Amino acid sequence: MAIKREPPVRKCARPITLVHEPKATKAILCLHGYSGYPGELALPANRLFEAGFDVFVPRYPGHGTDGEDFLSTGAKEWIGMAESTLRELNGRYAQVSLVGHSMGGAIAVILAKRYAIKSLVLYAPALLIPALNHGLVSILSLFVKKRPRDWNRDPRYSFFDERDPDDDLYLGSQYWSWLYPRQLRQLSLIRREAEQALAETTADILVLTGENDTTVSQDVGILVIEKGLGNNNWVHMPKATHLIPYDIDTATREEAMERTVSWLSL
Repeated sequence: MAIKREPPVRKCARPITLVHEPKATKAILCLHGYSGYPGELALPANRLFEAGFDVFVPRYPGHGTDGEDFLSTGAKEWIGMAESTLRELNGRYAQVSLVGHSMGGAIAVILAKRYAIKSLVLYAPALLIPALNHGLVSILSLFVKKRPRDWNRDPRYSFFDERDPDDDLYLGSQYWSWLYPRQLRQLSLIRREAEQALAETTADILVLTGENDTTVSQDVGILVIEKGLGNNNWVHMPKATHLIPYDIDTATREEAMERTVSWLSL
């Protein structure tokens, strides 16, 4: 009988759980992005906790560990972790809202269609990714396990999680220094499902986009406004990058946090 490999989880990638005593009546489920980790959402998690919410940031299988573990998982497991957490929270709280970054934003839209979610906040949701060609990554996934890509740590970004000093460099060596065609195909499947789900999503959505985002098209804001069925709002930030929850520009980052708390407090 084969023993399942369980690599260690990096400190910054451990799930975040912030619960008041006694517990709040409302909870927020925060969902991180593709090849990301819970610590990327530490800042909004803490701000929402300070505003009176209980906050939960799960880790998707295959994330925050290593490349081999990443390759052993896919869309089913990533959505499954988010959904199982949501179902558990729905049984404990009067109301659960969602915050999602990039792929986490796409997963939030999928879950909002399946469940009665009142409000969403989406940071650069992965509903429109111009460089992601589904046909190409599907073909490459049959023949290419991984392909190297340039990645260098950018010291301008700040971190707000608990971490070991080498977490960023280690995760960069395992995830961001490689293109994984099979995993990109999984991301594309999630993106496609989320775009379709948006037209049946009644949640009120705040979508934040950045002028300096080179991953997700800012047209995703228009998409959410035009297709979503709720009372939706789009804020485009001229100095924001794709990494809005821990962005370079302090004023932009703070604006995003303030808008997040305000929207989910309505």
